[in-house]
Order: sequence, then C-alpha cells, then structure tokens
Amino acid sequence: MKLNFSCLVLVLVLIGVPEAFAQQGGGTGPNYETRLSTLEDEMRSLNGRLEQIEFSIRQINQALQRMQQDTDARMMKLEAAQTSATQNALPAPAAPMSNEGAGNSDGTLGDLKVQNGKVVGGAVSPKSPPLPETPPDYGLTPQEQYDEAFGLLRQANYDGAEKSFKNFIDKNPKDKLIDNAKYWYAETLYVRAKFDEAAVAFADAWQQNPQGNKAPDSLLKLGMSLAATNKTKDACTALSELNAKYPNAPATTRSRASEERAKLKCPGK
Repeated sequence: MKLNFSCLVLVLVLIGVPEAFAQQGGGTGPNYETRLSTLEDEMRSLNGRLEQIEFSIRQINQALQRMQQDTDARMMKLEAAQTSATQNALPAPAAPMSNEGAGNSDGTLGDLKVQNGKVVGGAVSPKSPPLPETPPDYGLTPQEQYDEAFGLLRQANYDGAEKSFKNFIDKNPKDKLIDNAKYWYAETLYVRAKFDEAAVAFADAWQQNPQGNKAPDSLLKLGMSLAATNKTKDACTALSELNAKYPNAPATTRSRASEERAKLKCPGK
C-alpha cells in the first residue's frame, strides 16, 4: 500500500499554523514579522523532512520491486531446470538422412567448403564482439534517476553524485526536477572547492528558472563561489541582485547574503 505522506504532512501543517498564530497573539502586533519568519522556517523544515520521507519510501518500494524481480527470476530458472530434466529423460530423435550421394562429392557454400562430406573453412568457436556496458541508470524513470543521485549526495559521495546529476540533466532537460538537479549538481562542485566550476553551475541553475524555489539559493551560492575565487565585485553584484529580486526569499537565505556582503564590504545596503 502506498501512503500519501505529502497530503498527511500538509494537513498537519494546515492544522498547526492557525493554532500557532492563536498561541502567539494573532496576526498583528510588533512581532508579526518575526512570527511569520519563524513559521516560514518551520514550513521549509517540514518540506525538507517531507522530501527525506518520500525519498525513503521510494527506496523501500524499489527494494521490494527488486526482491520481486529476483524471486521471479529464480522461479524461471527452476522451471527451466525441470523442463531440461524432463527433455533429457526422453529418447534422442533419430539423425536425419544425408542427401549426399555415395560419392561424397565436394562443393562450396560461400566461404565454407564441403570436403568428403564435412564442412571446412569456418572459424572454430568464433568470438562475438563485446557488448557495450549497460549504463547504471538504464531503465530508471527520471524520479528514480534523481533519487539515485540524491542518495549519493547524502552519502557524501560527491564524485558519484556529480556524475549522476549530470546524467539526469543531460537526459531530462524538461523534467520537473531539473531546477533541483542543477542546484545540487553545482553543490557537488562547491563542497569540493571547485569554485570556478561551481560559479558557472550555480549561474546556470539560477538562469534555468529565476522564479523557481531554488533561484535565491542559487544566486547566494553564486556570490559565495565568486567570492572564493577573489571576484569580489562580481560576488557583490550577485548578492545585491538577491536582495533586489527576492524580498520574500527565506529568512535564512537573506541573512546569509547579508553576512557575505558585510564580509566582502560590498557597497550599499
């Protein structure tokens, strides 16, 4: 049975938000913005936990599917073994009569030759060309490909996660998860101090969808990547753009941007 955890969490949130407002004195007053910011942080935290829960559920479902496939394969092998044993117990069919005359005349079959009733000239145990390697994500849906890459990221396998996210981006440029995939791809570069490459990747992630949920974070990390390569002026431009374009960005993102601007001594507010 598949459980719709998204709906469950959404219901809990909708029930909890009014109660939180009631306990804190309603939606007006001097602390309204602080309470609203706190609720936004709690919502983002819930969304993060929800993504983790959904990821775990998909892993369980995939494990169950693999177990079922393994069971089916074993049953097929067992049936094949039983069929082979039955056939071996039957008498062998009589060999077909040869159409060649008593003289065993020679002849040719293309590159092959028939001499004294035997075919000669062919390769003995010819070798077939090697088959190409099966890609690790062969047969996976876009969601399963994303989950596999995200799983590697959680394991701190940044090299593997980089390759998996890159494959996802190349194969699914129009998928609904492309914004997240591009952001996390850039993150695999940033955490390994590949700041030049990370800056390009974060810029691409931001330009992919400037109105997407990952856009403010992509712009923040773009500024931080530029700062790490001593491109202070460009870094300040990116961080200023974040403040100008995303006044409703998460409080944690805007706060981090302000800290980075102060550290770089960027002009303006």
